[in-house]
Amino acid sequence: MGKLLIDDKAIKQTGPVECLGLTFPNDEERRKYFTEKLREHLQNPEFRKIEGFPIGTDEDILKLSDPPYYTACPNPFIEDFIKCYGKPYNPETDNYRREPFAADVSEGKNDPIYNAHSYHTKVPHKAIMRYILHYTEPGDIVFDGFCGTGMTGVAAQLCGDKKVIESLGYKVLDDSTIIDEDGKPFSNLGSRRAVLNDLSPAATFIAYNYNTPVDVSEFEREAKSILKEVEDECGWMYATIKTNQKGYNDLVNELAKKVQDAKTIDDVRTITSTQSSIFGRINYTVWSDVFICPECTGEVIFWNVAVDKEAGKVREEFSCPHCNAILNKRNMERAWITRFNKAINQAIRQVKQVPVLLNYSIAKKRFEKIPNAFDMALIEKIENSDIPYWFPNYPMMFKGSEWGDTWRAGVHAGITHVHHFYTKRNLWVLGALIALIIKIENQRLKESLFFGFNNVQQRHCIMNTFRFNVSFPSNITSGTLYT
Repeated sequence: MGKLLIDDKAIKQTGPVECLGLTFPNDEERRKYFTEKLREHLQNPEFRKIEGFPIGTDEDILKLSDPPYYTACPNPFIEDFIKCYGKPYNPETDNYRREPFAADVSEGKNDPIYNAHSYHTKVPHKAIMRYILHYTEPGDIVFDGFCGTGMTGVAAQLCGDKKVIESLGYKVLDDSTIIDEDGKPFSNLGSRRAVLNDLSPAATFIAYNYNTPVDVSEFEREAKSILKEVEDECGWMYATIKTNQKGYNDLVNELAKKVQDAKTIDDVRTITSTQSSIFGRINYTVWSDVFICPECTGEVIFWNVAVDKEAGKVREEFSCPHCNAILNKRNMERAWITRFNKAINQAIRQVKQVPVLLNYSIAKKRFEKIPNAFDMALIEKIENSDIPYWFPNYPMMFKGSEWGDTWRAGVHAGITHVHHFYTKRNLWVLGALIALIIKIENQRLKESLFFGFNNVQQRHCIMNTFRFNVSFPSNITSGTLYT
């Protein structure tokens, strides 16, 4: 796996390829042949009755799949795989014996392969390698029925990588024998084959990309091209006026008025491009909930009254800025707003939130500021504009807008659909990225770009929690959908 990820020559399949005992002129012909075979299975009503079969059209499943290696549904080629690579057990001749693996295993989570894509309850592949090396021989089939991101598959492949095995503290002899820490031979160098399964289509897609080689130089080239195109188109959304400008307040008001009066998005883009020298680039925006004072009914911006910026803490009690009443979170009601959402063609009632802090960059230096009239006008212009790209607007849980047991009062209120987890401008940019990835003709390259996209999109949603005194104060509570 390590070699496949870094050596372009190891992955460019221009000649004949063999798959499950069949030979094809090239990998594209292999994919075409098995895709049609998978299509035949999908058209069989009995096939779709398999428990856990995903919700989706035939075409969606086929677009995600790379048969026979990966199918976004129960894989009908596993039996062929076992026949091709498995070793039937013969009780008269087989003498397989292994003592139970009894050593403690501890592996960190800083390996670049481990960090290539996040996932809950993820196990480092180097930890799994120790068990595979202990219990199996090269070429054996390893099965993981709850594979998650496919670390078992990565581990099975890396059992053929001498350097990775030696990084575990083992020694590899010239004849491929592996010696443990006590100097005893216990395994042999060589990759194992893996069958990975999971009920989550997202997990299997991640596992597939973790275990399938990609042309790294081509990936990097295409990714940079896509990022530049989106930057050129959408960079204006993250522009903010530098505070060190002469006549700063007048400039803010002047440009805010121009944004408000702009007829089209192109007009706004022109404002930020023709005067680019006065703008910095927003890194992140901190938003605060708004509450209602129970004494005077005035609006209270939580960040302004409750946060001790110097200490980096939230106060238990604080004063109302309007009537000086002593308040806490428990004795205040949230402020609400109702706005029409074109994506679902209905009015939605959501907790009111306002931007309270901008972190922005000029060259490589970072600065902070309170949002001004220009920043508010830009956000308002974005909110009132239509996103020209597809984005997911599905109801949560895919059953109306009900969350079921995962819903929490005060946490999910007003969040009924997938796109509610993103600010409008981030949703716009993510939509633009998806639109460009979809256009990629090379299927394997497209899949790997989606893999990269899927890993970073969560960091651009409203589940991120602000933290003081760190370079990028972004933290998502593990295993939750909290905002």
